[in-house]
Amino acid sequence: MTDVIQNCIAKIKGRGQKLVLPEGDDPRIQEAALKMLELEIAEPVLLGAEQSIRAETGFDLSDVAIIDPATNTSDPLAAALIGKKRKITADNVSEYLANPVYNAVAMLNTGSVHAMVAGAVLPTSKVIEAAFAVGPQAGLKTLSSFFLMTLAQGIDTSARSIMFADCAINIDPDVDQLTEIAITTADSASKLLDEEPRLAMLSFSTHGSARHTHVSKVARVVELVRKRRPDIKIDGEMQVDTALSARVAKTKLTDLGEVAGRANVLIFPDLDAGNIAYKLVQYCGGAQATGPVLQGFARPVCDLSRGATVEDIVSAAAVTIALSL
Repeated sequence: MTDVIQNCIAKIKGRGQKLVLPEGDDPRIQEAALKMLELEIAEPVLLGAEQSIRAETGFDLSDVAIIDPATNTSDPLAAALIGKKRKITADNVSEYLANPVYNAVAMLNTGSVHAMVAGAVLPTSKVIEAAFAVGPQAGLKTLSSFFLMTLAQGIDTSARSIMFADCAINIDPDVDQLTEIAITTADSASKLLDEEPRLAMLSFSTHGSARHTHVSKVARVVELVRKRRPDIKIDGEMQVDTALSARVAKTKLTDLGEVAGRANVLIFPDLDAGNIAYKLVQYCGGAQATGPVLQGFARPVCDLSRGATVEDIVSAAAVTIALSL
């Protein structure tokens, strides 16, 4: 596990945070739950048909709580879902509670669990759709996501752990949305990284080297973040090589400031750029990708890749729970 993940584990170890895992019949989830207990990361709660899970699994889950969504249908859980999305009503809430991921969201909303991790089986779209029923944090309009990317050794950057946002939710954010994404990600980074967040607002231009409405949008976000949160170290617009490589930054800028060549948080201008970038870095650059971790929600939620390994699931749980503290 990476240093950031190890730091998260140290932070949450023994706190007894409850983590709901709605895909409880998946063997990877079951093995990850046992690992979480071993590391004292969380008290995992698996959702699924308890009798069949315990009968069919190859693991000893005697110390793991298993709850069947078919019977976990109390009035408080129903009330925790009704109206959270316009299509969830008193007439159909029982159908939603029968769905494990919505049952997990209801448990989150009542506070009976502290965080949720899903997506080992479900596609991202289904996890995010359900997560919208958690709702946003007070005063926040834009829900977003980040990946914690741990780069391979020998890469020309000063930071090995870098956060990428937004890579899963907002397709073409406007200035206000991108501003909220930047601020929310900075706050997430301050909880996870062992150094101060340094945000690079990415573009195909560096400090006016090109002119386009896409460039001016990113530059405007930098202005707004500095106005609203002067405590955040942010710079842009800039190209990604300028953000990450001090060697390159010195060839393009006379004043590097606090971010250029040292960025540890990358904010992408749209979902095309963010999603493509994280997968390129993961599959071509050998980076470890943890996430997407959803942010801006009232309760911590994390999605998983359907190709997630047991270690990926445990890492995602550690990051998600650390954000809940």
